[in-house]
Amino acid sequence: MRARFAVAGDWHGNTQAARAAVRTLRDHGITNLLHVGDLAVRWPGPKKGRFDSRLEQQLADAGIRMLFIDGNHDNHLELRELPSQPDGTRRLSDHISYIPRGAVLDIGGLRVGGLGGAFSVDRQWRTEGKDLWADLEEPTEEEAARLIAAGPVDILLFHDAPACFRGLESKFNLPQAVAAHATRTRELLQGVLEAMRPKAVFSGHWHQRRTHTAQWPDGTSTQLHALADDSSWAGNLVEVRAHDSGAVEVLPLVVGSKPQRDPEEEAPYAQTLAQVPQVTLDRPSVEILDEMRQDRIGGLGAEDPHREE
Repeated sequence: MRARFAVAGDWHGNTQAARAAVRTLRDHGITNLLHVGDLAVRWPGPKKGRFDSRLEQQLADAGIRMLFIDGNHDNHLELRELPSQPDGTRRLSDHISYIPRGAVLDIGGLRVGGLGGAFSVDRQWRTEGKDLWADLEEPTEEEAARLIAAGPVDILLFHDAPACFRGLESKFNLPQAVAAHATRTRELLQGVLEAMRPKAVFSGHWHQRRTHTAQWPDGTSTQLHALADDSSWAGNLVEVRAHDSGAVEVLPLVVGSKPQRDPEEEAPYAQTLAQVPQVTLDRPSVEILDEMRQDRIGGLGAEDPHREE
């Protein structure tokens, strides 16, 4: 296997959701995490920095490195002021780095490109510099061109979804002008997708776990994956495995799940387990949670959410 990592959807500054996700990655032995934006680090207010420091500590304890792109609900001004690193990222802390728009990184032999940002359809209820950075939140044609010029990639990280992505359902009854403006980012991303044709694309923003396949005239295709937000146990995380053959495999990764044991380890484990008093717990199984992908499952709780709702 060439590379193995996880990708997460919007967390909105939710400390409990982040903690649960990081613990899941630790349990599964995954040491690299990519995030598709609306992370909400450096978020203004009296609690500024608290989510950031707690997330850094959780990642450090688990031995996980996190790379993220920006969404629309991120502090774009401060992200752009973070110090640059040799690999093209910007350093937030020891285990957290920001992927600037148009950057391409090497992760375990895979080329990963990022183009964050999106239009906030709720901007009329937001305050500039406090929870809105209107002039900076949307990706630009220049940033898209920079990404395309960087050459072929295996994986693309977007915050919004390309225009061809079918099955995404808006939760808002938007005025026509607002909906048209929001579509501009999707059309820009569609152009990048068609120019680069990666093996897989991951996005957030819509707070829904959906998949779509883009077919190309040469017979190749791209897997498109939209990830749910911090309120979903079963749709917020996926595991990505890049095989030596060049294939990219995307697997469900339910928050709170435990890895399956190797079959060769099952016999001694079962023998030990037989000596322990058995207790039946009245709780949903991982399989049930996976079937409930889009349901709002309680228990995570949002400490400081910044949802587009």
